Amino acid sequence: MVELDHVTAIDEAVAEMQLEAVADGLVVRGSVTASAILRCNRCLTGIEFTATADVVQAYGPPSDDDILPIDSDGSIDLGPLLHDELSLAIPLVPVCRDDCLGLCPTCGTDLNKEPCEGHPEETNSPFAALEGLFSTDDSTAD
Repeated sequence: MVELDHVTAIDEAVAEMQLEAVADGLVVRGSVTASAILRCNRCLTGIEFTATADVVQAYGPPSDDDILPIDSDGSIDLGPLLHDELSLAIPLVPVCRDDCLGLCPTCGTDLNKEPCEGHPEETNSPFAALEGLFSTDDSTAD
């Protein structure tokens, strides 16, 4: 099973590959598909997502080129290739829908389900504690 960070796999990845013999090696062509649960970047709900990626990779004798090596027993490991291609097929910032309102940054209310009741405005000013220092109160002016 191909594992990805911050993704919960529903099923194992399914790959349909075709191997083509070429001079000094082979070329792997095909596609890989995996279903997963992603987390919405705005409201943190789970999103079912199907990642599909096309794969084309050359294998051959060890060299400095972009060709991956064939093992000494004649086998190839497709695991890292499939992992990388599926990782690239998953959105960097998944959202459940384009108009998702997300969570209130103060209380964490899901703004898609209910409106936030509001919060007193906080200031980051170091002088906020002095805000009421010079306020005039007519009841104490006698």
